[in-house]
Amino acid sequence: MNRIAKYYLRGRHPKGFWGKRALLAMNGKRHAALPQWALENLEISADASILDVGCGGGANIARLLKMCPNGHVTGIDFSSLAIDMAADVNNNAIVDRECIIVGGNAMQLPLAKAIFDLVIAFETIYYWASIEGGFSEIFRVLKPGGRVLIANERDGLLPEDETLSKTVGGMRIYTQQEIEKTLIQVGFVDITSQRDEQRHFICVTARKP
Repeated sequence: MNRIAKYYLRGRHPKGFWGKRALLAMNGKRHAALPQWALENLEISADASILDVGCGGGANIARLLKMCPNGHVTGIDFSSLAIDMAADVNNNAIVDRECIIVGGNAMQLPLAKAIFDLVIAFETIYYWASIEGGFSEIFRVLKPGGRVLIANERDGLLPEDETLSKTVGGMRIYTQQEIEKTLIQVGFVDITSQRDEQRHFICVTARKP
């Protein structure tokens, strides 16, 4: 198994020493490129209520808190190691009740319906049992008019993407078109996509009617 495959395998459910290393890498400078690109032109109200699905080490939660200084950000992750790190990174916001980190699965979010203005999912749909199931749950917890943002570093167009999916069990890399189609099937509207052809980044946003 090559280095890239090992990284994605550890990122699927971070635990132990190598899981911690993977989470630290996710919070590092190299992986800042995707959220900086995807969030650059995203308009967020100052008092927005936001959910980060698959929050990992919590770096994106910190970014979002700066974008909505009067709002609230909830992070959710399946990994207890990720929950602990995200809580540590955002400790002050948690103390100030601007943030909460919870454990849970994207297929069955332990959250009430229609409570979020925005839901983001960075580099996590690769590992979902079903993106239709995950998108349906996101649709449920969004307020009417709320938006979802899906962003990945891999667009499924490189030959190595298929190899990676076969090497890392339970992983699948989706194309922009597959993401768009599934969002529409679930009931989302106003689908907007952007792609960085050089880096193969993709970002898809949609709105709940």
